[in-house]
Amino acid sequence: MRRAEVHVRLGEVEGVKIGARRFDLRDPYYFVLTITWPVFFSVVVSFYLLTNLCFALAYFAVPGCVTNARTGVFFDDFFFSIETLATVGYGVMSPGSLYGHIVASTEIVYGMMSMAVITGLVFVRFSRPRARLMFSQVAVVGPLSGKPTLMLRVVNERHEALAEATARLSLLRSVRTQEGYTMRRFMDMKLDRATTPLLGLSWSLLHPIDESSPLWGMTAESLAAEGSYLLASVSGYDESISAPVIGRRSYRPDRILFGHRFVDILDSRPTGEIVIDLTRFHDTVPIE
Repeated sequence: MRRAEVHVRLGEVEGVKIGARRFDLRDPYYFVLTITWPVFFSVVVSFYLLTNLCFALAYFAVPGCVTNARTGVFFDDFFFSIETLATVGYGVMSPGSLYGHIVASTEIVYGMMSMAVITGLVFVRFSRPRARLMFSQVAVVGPLSGKPTLMLRVVNERHEALAEATARLSLLRSVRTQEGYTMRRFMDMKLDRATTPLLGLSWSLLHPIDESSPLWGMTAESLAAEGSYLLASVSGYDESISAPVIGRRSYRPDRILFGHRFVDILDSRPTGEIVIDLTRFHDTVPIE
Protein backbone atom coordinates (compact mmCIF):
# COMPACT_ATOMS: atom_id res chain seq x y z
CA MET A 1 0.00 0.00 0.00
CA ARG A 2 1.44 3.35 -1.04
CA ARG A 3 1.74 5.77 1.83
CA ALA A 4 0.65 9.36 1.39
CA GLU A 5 3.40 11.82 0.51
CA VAL A 6 3.45 15.58 0.98
CA HIS A 7 5.99 17.71 -0.88
CA VAL A 8 7.44 20.64 1.06
CA ARG A 9 9.29 23.43 -0.69
CA LEU A 10 12.45 24.61 1.07
CA GLY A 11 13.45 27.32 -1.36
CA GLU A 12 15.00 25.54 -4.34
CA VAL A 13 15.15 22.28 -2.38
CA GLU A 14 12.12 20.04 -2.11
CA GLY A 15 11.45 17.80 0.88
CA VAL A 16 8.98 14.93 1.14
CA LYS A 17 6.94 13.99 4.20
CA ILE A 18 5.73 10.38 4.17
CA GLY A 19 2.56 9.55 6.06
CA ALA A 20 1.49 13.20 6.45
CA ARG A 21 -1.86 14.62 5.41
CA ARG A 22 -1.92 17.04 2.51
CA PHE A 23 -4.96 18.83 3.93
CA ASP A 24 -5.88 18.67 7.60
CA LEU A 25 -9.46 19.81 8.13
CA ARG A 26 -8.76 20.12 11.86
CA ASP A 27 -6.87 23.30 10.96
CA PRO A 28 -9.27 25.01 8.51
CA TYR A 29 -7.74 28.49 8.88
CA TYR A 30 -4.32 27.26 7.77
CA PHE A 31 -5.95 25.28 4.97
CA VAL A 32 -7.76 28.33 3.61
CA LEU A 33 -4.63 30.52 3.76
CA THR A 34 -2.29 28.06 2.06
CA ILE A 35 -4.38 26.92 -0.90
CA THR A 36 -4.02 28.71 -4.22
CA TRP A 37 -6.42 31.44 -5.34
CA PRO A 38 -8.16 29.21 -7.96
CA VAL A 39 -8.72 26.52 -5.33
CA PHE A 40 -9.91 29.12 -2.82
CA PHE A 41 -12.50 30.54 -5.22
CA SER A 42 -13.59 26.99 -6.15
CA VAL A 43 -14.14 26.19 -2.47
CA VAL A 44 -16.12 29.42 -1.94
CA VAL A 45 -18.33 28.84 -5.00
CA SER A 46 -18.90 25.20 -4.02
CA PHE A 47 -19.83 26.25 -0.49
CA TYR A 48 -22.22 28.90 -1.86
CA LEU A 49 -23.96 26.48 -4.23
CA LEU A 50 -24.17 23.72 -1.61
CA THR A 51 -25.70 26.11 0.93
CA ASN A 52 -28.37 27.27 -1.50
CA LEU A 53 -29.05 23.70 -2.54
CA CYS A 54 -29.69 22.64 1.06
CA PHE A 55 -32.07 25.52 1.78
CA ALA A 56 -33.81 25.05 -1.58
CA LEU A 57 -34.50 21.43 -0.65
CA ALA A 58 -35.98 22.66 2.64
CA TYR A 59 -38.36 24.96 0.72
CA PHE A 60 -39.12 22.32 -1.90
CA ALA A 61 -40.03 19.74 0.77
CA VAL A 62 -43.08 21.77 1.88
CA PRO A 63 -45.10 23.04 -1.13
CA GLY A 64 -46.71 26.41 -0.61
CA CYS A 65 -44.16 27.72 1.91
CA VAL A 66 -42.91 30.16 -0.74
CA THR A 67 -45.50 32.47 -2.28
CA ASN A 68 -45.58 32.54 -6.12
CA ALA A 69 -43.16 29.59 -6.36
CA ARG A 70 -44.50 27.06 -8.86
CA THR A 71 -45.33 23.73 -7.28
CA GLY A 72 -42.90 21.03 -8.32
CA VAL A 73 -40.43 23.47 -9.91
CA PHE A 74 -37.23 23.11 -7.89
CA PHE A 75 -35.45 26.03 -9.58
CA ASP A 76 -38.01 28.49 -8.18
CA ASP A 77 -37.07 27.44 -4.65
CA PHE A 78 -33.37 27.42 -5.55
CA PHE A 79 -33.39 30.99 -6.87
CA PHE A 80 -35.52 32.13 -3.93
CA SER A 81 -32.81 30.69 -1.68
CA ILE A 82 -30.16 32.69 -3.55
CA GLU A 83 -32.19 35.90 -3.14
CA THR A 84 -32.75 35.21 0.55
CA LEU A 85 -29.10 34.30 1.26
CA ALA A 86 -27.96 37.54 -0.39
CA THR A 87 -30.74 39.50 1.40
CA VAL A 88 -31.84 40.86 -1.99
CA GLY A 89 -35.50 39.87 -2.22
CA TYR A 90 -36.95 41.01 -5.55
CA GLY A 91 -40.52 41.00 -4.17
CA VAL A 92 -41.97 38.38 -6.53
CA MET A 93 -41.51 35.42 -4.18
CA SER A 94 -41.74 35.60 -0.42
CA PRO A 95 -42.31 33.25 2.54
CA GLY A 96 -45.91 32.03 2.46
CA SER A 97 -46.22 30.21 5.77
CA LEU A 98 -44.77 30.03 9.27
CA TYR A 99 -42.48 27.24 8.10
CA GLY A 100 -41.28 29.39 5.19
CA HIS A 101 -40.59 32.35 7.49
CA ILE A 102 -38.57 30.16 9.89
CA VAL A 103 -36.43 28.67 7.09
CA ALA A 104 -35.93 32.10 5.46
CA SER A 105 -34.97 33.71 8.78
CA THR A 106 -32.49 30.91 9.47
CA GLU A 107 -31.00 31.32 6.00
CA ILE A 108 -30.63 35.10 6.39
CA VAL A 109 -28.76 34.76 9.69
CA TYR A 110 -26.61 31.95 8.30
CA GLY A 111 -25.93 33.96 5.14
CA MET A 112 -24.81 37.08 7.02
CA MET A 113 -22.43 35.07 9.20
CA SER A 114 -20.97 33.02 6.35
CA MET A 115 -20.48 36.07 4.11
CA ALA A 116 -18.73 37.88 6.98
CA VAL A 117 -16.37 34.93 7.41
CA ILE A 118 -15.65 34.69 3.66
CA THR A 119 -15.06 38.46 3.46
CA GLY A 120 -12.60 38.24 6.35
CA LEU A 121 -10.71 35.34 4.72
CA VAL A 122 -10.43 37.22 1.43
CA PHE A 123 -9.12 40.28 3.28
CA VAL A 124 -6.56 38.19 5.20
CA ARG A 125 -5.31 36.56 2.01
CA PHE A 126 -4.91 39.95 0.34
CA SER A 127 -3.40 41.72 3.34
CA ARG A 128 -0.73 39.16 4.27
CA PRO A 129 2.63 40.98 4.30
CA ARG A 130 5.05 39.63 1.73
CA ALA A 131 8.65 40.60 1.19
CA ARG A 132 9.70 41.68 -2.28
CA LEU A 133 13.32 40.68 -1.82
CA MET A 134 15.24 39.33 -4.80
CA PHE A 135 18.25 37.16 -4.04
CA SER A 136 21.00 36.46 -6.52
CA GLN A 137 20.42 33.21 -8.37
CA VAL A 138 23.87 31.96 -7.37
CA ALA A 139 26.35 32.40 -4.56
CA VAL A 140 30.04 32.79 -5.33
CA VAL A 141 33.26 31.93 -3.50
CA GLY A 142 36.32 34.03 -4.22
CA PRO A 143 39.01 36.15 -2.57
CA LEU A 144 37.99 39.39 -0.90
CA SER A 145 40.46 41.50 1.08
CA GLY A 146 42.90 38.63 0.91
CA LYS A 147 40.49 36.03 2.35
CA PRO A 148 38.32 33.44 0.62
CA THR A 149 34.76 34.68 1.03
CA LEU A 150 31.31 33.38 0.24
CA MET A 151 29.23 36.12 -1.34
CA LEU A 152 25.63 36.53 -2.38
CA ARG A 153 23.47 39.60 -2.75
CA VAL A 154 19.92 40.71 -2.21
CA VAL A 155 17.94 43.69 -3.43
CA ASN A 156 14.68 45.25 -2.25
CA GLU A 157 12.29 45.26 -5.22
CA ARG A 158 9.94 47.72 -3.55
CA HIS A 159 10.59 51.43 -3.90
CA GLU A 160 10.56 52.07 -0.15
CA ALA A 161 13.52 51.09 2.02
CA LEU A 162 13.37 48.10 4.36
CA ALA A 163 14.18 49.32 7.87
CA GLU A 164 16.36 47.46 10.39
CA ALA A 165 17.14 44.60 8.00
CA THR A 166 18.79 41.52 9.49
CA ALA A 167 20.42 38.73 7.48
CA ARG A 168 21.17 35.15 8.44
CA LEU A 169 23.11 32.50 6.55
CA SER A 170 23.17 28.78 7.39
CA LEU A 171 24.64 25.64 5.88
CA LEU A 172 22.72 22.38 6.02
CA ARG A 173 25.13 19.45 6.04
CA SER A 174 25.41 15.92 7.36
CA VAL A 175 27.17 15.54 10.71
CA ARG A 176 28.28 12.25 12.23
CA THR A 177 27.94 11.96 16.01
CA GLN A 178 30.25 10.11 18.38
CA GLU A 179 27.68 7.32 18.56
CA GLY A 180 27.91 6.80 14.81
CA TYR A 181 24.60 8.45 13.86
CA THR A 182 24.36 10.71 10.85
CA MET A 183 22.25 13.81 11.38
CA ARG A 184 21.31 16.75 9.19
CA ARG A 185 22.02 20.03 10.94
CA PHE A 186 21.89 23.72 10.15
CA MET A 187 25.22 25.35 10.96
CA ASP A 188 25.25 29.12 11.41
CA MET A 189 27.66 31.06 9.20
CA LYS A 190 29.05 34.32 10.54
CA LEU A 191 28.48 37.30 8.28
CA ASP A 192 30.84 40.22 7.87
CA ARG A 193 27.80 42.46 8.51
CA ALA A 194 24.52 40.91 9.59
CA THR A 195 22.41 44.07 9.99
CA THR A 196 21.82 47.27 8.09
CA PRO A 197 19.65 50.20 9.17
CA LEU A 198 18.13 50.62 5.69
CA LEU A 199 17.91 48.25 2.74
CA GLY A 200 16.96 50.46 -0.17
CA LEU A 201 19.17 49.20 -2.99
CA SER A 202 21.50 46.20 -2.94
CA TRP A 203 23.12 44.37 -0.03
CA SER A 204 26.01 41.93 -0.38
CA LEU A 205 26.10 39.19 2.26
CA LEU A 206 29.71 38.23 2.96
CA HIS A 207 30.90 35.19 4.89
CA PRO A 208 34.69 34.98 5.41
CA ILE A 209 35.86 31.37 5.11
CA ASP A 210 38.31 30.66 7.92
CA GLU A 211 38.99 27.81 10.34
CA SER A 212 35.70 28.48 12.16
CA SER A 213 33.61 28.39 8.98
CA PRO A 214 31.56 25.30 8.04
CA LEU A 215 32.91 25.80 4.50
CA TRP A 216 36.55 25.53 5.57
CA GLY A 217 38.26 23.03 3.28
CA MET A 218 35.06 22.38 1.31
CA THR A 219 34.91 22.28 -2.47
CA ALA A 220 32.04 22.16 -4.94
CA GLU A 221 32.52 18.39 -5.22
CA SER A 222 32.47 17.79 -1.44
CA LEU A 223 29.35 19.94 -1.03
CA ALA A 224 27.59 17.95 -3.74
CA ALA A 225 28.71 14.65 -2.21
CA GLU A 226 27.25 15.62 1.18
CA GLY A 227 24.05 17.00 -0.31
CA SER A 228 24.65 20.27 1.54
CA TYR A 229 22.96 23.53 0.66
CA LEU A 230 22.89 27.12 1.83
CA LEU A 231 19.89 28.91 3.27
CA ALA A 232 19.86 32.70 3.30
CA SER A 233 17.17 34.80 4.94
CA VAL A 234 16.63 38.54 5.34
CA SER A 235 14.01 40.08 7.61
CA GLY A 236 13.07 43.66 8.35
CA TYR A 237 10.29 46.20 8.73
CA ASP A 238 8.61 47.30 5.51
CA GLU A 239 7.50 50.88 6.09
CA SER A 240 5.35 50.93 2.94
CA ILE A 241 2.95 48.35 4.42
CA SER A 242 3.81 48.91 8.10
CA ALA A 243 4.57 45.24 8.76
CA PRO A 244 7.58 42.99 9.38
CA VAL A 245 8.53 40.82 6.39
CA ILE A 246 11.01 38.05 5.68
CA GLY A 247 12.47 36.64 2.49
CA ARG A 248 14.60 33.55 2.01
CA ARG A 249 16.37 31.55 -0.65
CA SER A 250 18.27 28.29 -0.71
CA TYR A 251 21.29 27.39 -2.83
CA ARG A 252 22.07 23.88 -3.96
CA PRO A 253 25.75 22.94 -4.46
CA ASP A 254 25.47 23.58 -8.20
CA ARG A 255 24.36 27.14 -7.38
CA ILE A 256 27.56 27.86 -5.43
CA LEU A 257 30.24 28.92 -7.89
CA PHE A 258 33.82 28.60 -6.69
CA GLY A 259 36.36 30.94 -8.27
CA HIS A 260 33.76 33.51 -9.39
CA ARG A 261 32.78 37.04 -8.44
CA PHE A 262 29.74 39.21 -9.10
CA VAL A 263 29.91 41.94 -11.70
CA ASP A 264 29.63 45.49 -10.41
CA ILE A 265 26.11 46.87 -10.71
CA LEU A 266 26.46 50.15 -8.79
CA ASP A 267 27.37 53.46 -10.37
CA SER A 268 26.91 57.15 -9.59
CA ARG A 269 25.85 60.16 -11.62
CA PRO A 270 27.37 63.64 -11.55
CA THR A 271 24.26 64.78 -9.68
CA GLY A 272 25.16 62.42 -6.82
CA GLU A 273 22.47 59.83 -7.53
CA ILE A 274 23.37 56.19 -7.00
CA VAL A 275 22.41 53.95 -9.91
CA ILE A 276 21.88 50.18 -9.64
CA ASP A 277 21.64 48.04 -12.79
CA LEU A 278 19.30 45.14 -11.95
CA THR A 279 19.64 43.69 -15.46
CA ARG A 280 23.08 42.41 -14.40
CA PHE A 281 22.13 41.54 -10.83
CA HIS A 282 22.75 37.79 -11.24
CA ASP A 283 25.79 38.02 -13.54
CA THR A 284 29.15 36.59 -12.44
CA VAL A 285 32.58 36.34 -14.03
CA PRO A 286 35.40 33.86 -13.38
CA ILE A 287 38.33 35.15 -11.37
CA GLU A 288 41.53 35.27 -13.40
